[in-house]
Amino acid sequence: MSFSNQVKEELGRKIADKACCRRAELAALVEVNGRVVKSGDEQLELVVTAEQAGTARKIYTLIKSVYGLQATVQSETRRRFKKTRIYEVHAIINKGDIELWRRVQSLNSVSNKRRRLDMALVRRSCCKRSYLRGLFLSRGFINRPEGEYHLEIILRELSLAKEVQRLLSKFNLSSRIVERKRNLVLYIKEGEQIVDFLRVVGAHKALLDFENVRIVKSMRNSVNRQVNCETANLAKTVDASVRQIELINRLVELKGWEFFPAQLRDLARVRIEYPDKSLKELGELLEPPLSKSGTAYRMRKLEQWAEDIIDVSR
Repeated sequence: MSFSNQVKEELGRKIADKACCRRAELAALVEVNGRVVKSGDEQLELVVTAEQAGTARKIYTLIKSVYGLQATVQSETRRRFKKTRIYEVHAIINKGDIELWRRVQSLNSVSNKRRRLDMALVRRSCCKRSYLRGLFLSRGFINRPEGEYHLEIILRELSLAKEVQRLLSKFNLSSRIVERKRNLVLYIKEGEQIVDFLRVVGAHKALLDFENVRIVKSMRNSVNRQVNCETANLAKTVDASVRQIELINRLVELKGWEFFPAQLRDLARVRIEYPDKSLKELGELLEPPLSKSGTAYRMRKLEQWAEDIIDVSR
């Protein structure tokens, strides 16, 4: 099972305690995946599509809890978003229920009204969280944390996408909107922001799993950076050592060891004897010992002096 489906399975089992939160979550589920069809002169049928069985069970439960309607769940095989099995929750609405009738009429696919977020449903912070949870269950996707960090919600209407974006900002979640194949994708790329989103919608187990992987990745990246740094430093030490030894050997062939000043001769002999040592380690081998900065200064002096002598002798 993909990580995205694991998150949805967890959220599908979460039923809010408050009626207002259940109403807000159902509104989100119906808003993006619901439609209304005529079932007779006096009836309308509410049909809500789900990609996971857990989400379909939740829609079924919420419809009974929020609207008091009897619902049925059907499954069929068809191609949609790379899913072959799709679940549909059906509920009959009597025309006599005026309030519910008006509420679902705006979902009719032949209506010219643009779908918008009903702000009355998300006045409270808990209801905002529930609405976002419903949206993710309907049209959300989250990449596995081992890969690139990516969370997205696919919507159709720009007005709704912008309102959801503002809703996310209430929880300090920064998102962007792009167009993809005639749909609008609202996405979050930063790992810390994705963790916050999981916390907001109540996916606590997924949050812990995501954080565990993030910690391992962070430690691995830190170790890799340290190894790369040490490798680069070692390469610089080896390159400098090869250059210094070659310079010293050329001067010895040209003038002999007696030509070297005493302090420079001691450093040159130590460099020849210990080609793999760093400047700090070379300084500790001298008598008296030198600090790293003192050794570096003397080595620069040795190199410059040797280069000047060799250039004059050419």
